[in-house]
Amino acid sequence: MTSKFIKNSLTFVMVSTLAALIQISPTYSADDSYIKIKNSNTVVTRTVNLGKDKTIIIDLPRNARDILIGNPEIAEVVARSARKSYVIGKKHGTTNIIYFDARNRRIANIIINIEPAVAALANLFATKMPNSKINVEALNGNIVLSGRVNTASQVGKAVSIASKYINKGASSEGKLDTKNVINMLTYNAREQVMLKISIVEMQRNSVKQLGIDLSATMGVGSSIINFNNSNPFKLGSASGGATAGLTGGLLGGSVIKALEQIGVVRTLAEPTLTAISGESANFLAGGEYPIPSGYDSDTNTVFVEYKPFGVSLTFTPVVLDRGRISLKIKTEVSEVTTDGAITISKDISLPSVKVRRTTTTVELPSGGSLVLAGLIQESTKKTIAGIPFFKDIPILGTLFRSVDFINSETELVIIATPYIVDPVAEEDIARPDAGFKVADDFSGSFMGQINALYGGDASGSANQESFTGDFGFVGSE
Repeated sequence: MTSKFIKNSLTFVMVSTLAALIQISPTYSADDSYIKIKNSNTVVTRTVNLGKDKTIIIDLPRNARDILIGNPEIAEVVARSARKSYVIGKKHGTTNIIYFDARNRRIANIIINIEPAVAALANLFATKMPNSKINVEALNGNIVLSGRVNTASQVGKAVSIASKYINKGASSEGKLDTKNVINMLTYNAREQVMLKISIVEMQRNSVKQLGIDLSATMGVGSSIINFNNSNPFKLGSASGGATAGLTGGLLGGSVIKALEQIGVVRTLAEPTLTAISGESANFLAGGEYPIPSGYDSDTNTVFVEYKPFGVSLTFTPVVLDRGRISLKIKTEVSEVTTDGAITISKDISLPSVKVRRTTTTVELPSGGSLVLAGLIQESTKKTIAGIPFFKDIPILGTLFRSVDFINSETELVIIATPYIVDPVAEEDIARPDAGFKVADDFSGSFMGQINALYGGDASGSANQESFTGDFGFVGSE
C-alpha cells in the first residue's frame, strides 16, 4: 500500500512538473502585443514571434536593473519603467533579451524571432482565393507557402502576392523578386491540353510566252553580228500545271514560242499534339537530310550531319483560370527542294530547304481558334526582249521580239486551336485504318482493287450509311 502511494505521488509530481514547464515556455505570436511575466524562483523563458517594425510590451514581476540584448540590430529595447519595457522589431532574424534584478539574478529570458507578419497575408489569401487552402508561415525572414490550390495559375498568383507583400511591392529591374518566398504549394490534377495546328498554303503560278527568240550569227565582211533575245526567266522552277505551247525553227537559231503554263499547289499540314499543363511536348513527321559538316584531307573523307525536315510542332500549355490556356508554340513545315541548291564540287550538291515557321505565345479559351501567322505574297515578272529598233516597229516588230510574263501568288495561314481533353475508352477512338482490308489476289489482279469493298458499289461508296467528318475522323450520321 505504501509503495503504491509513493508511486502515485511520484507520478503526480512528474506530471505537475511537466505541466509547469509547458506553462512557463509558451510561444507568443506577433498578434500578442502584451506579455506579463509571472513571478517565479527560476528563470522564465518566453519565445516571441514579432513582425518587423512591430512592438510588444514586456511586463516583469519585479524591478529590473540591467537589460542585456544579444543583437541590437535585430530588436530594440526601450525601458519605460523598472518593470515595463517595449521591444521593437528592426530586422529579420533571431536574438534574445535577458533581464537582471538588483541582486544580479536573471528574471526572464525573452527569445525574439523577427519574422514577416503573415497573419494579414493569410487573411488576404482566405478572402481573395476562398476555394484554395493556403497556409502561410514565416521562416528566417522568408515566407513559406504550403497547401493546395485549384490551378497552376493560382500558384503563380499566390507567389506573386507573397513576393510583393514581403518586399513591400518593390521589384528589381522590373522583375518580380521571389527569393524570399518558399513555394510548397500543390494544385489539383493537372489538365491535359490537345493542340491542333493547321498550316494551309495556296500557290498559284501563271507563265506566258509569246514571240520569237532570235539567236543567230551573221557576218558582214569582216564583222560579226550576234542576235540573241532569249528568255531571261528560268521556267523550270515554276510550279507544275497545265501547259500548252508551240515551238518551231526559223532562220539560224531563231525559235517561235507560244507557251502558257498555269499551276496550283495546295499545302496542308495539321499536326496534333497533347501535353499536360505546364509540360512541353514535341512532334516531328518527316525525315532528315545529310549536309557536309567537315572534310578530312588525309583520308579524303567527307563528314556529314543530318538536319530534320517535315512537319514539326513544339508547344508548352498552361491552363489558367476559367478554362483559358496559355500556349508557347513553335511550329514548322519544311521540305527539301532543288530550287536554290548549290554545287560545291562535281560530286557534292547541297539542297535548299523551303520553310514555313512561326514561334509565338498566345492565350486562348478551350476550343477557340486564332490565326498565329499569315502571308499574302504576289510576284510579277514581265520582260520584252528583242532586236533594238526592229522590235519597236508596229506589227512587224513582233517578228523581232519576245514577250515573257510570270505571275506567282502565295497565301499562307497558320491556325491554332487548343482543347482541354480527358482520356476516353479505346473503343471511342476512331482509327484511320478502321474498316480497311487489303484486297485478295482475285480482286487485285482482275478487278483492279487495292482494298476490299463492303456494302457499296464499284466506286467504293457505302449505300447503307452516309459518312461525314474531316479526313481521318469519319463518323456515321
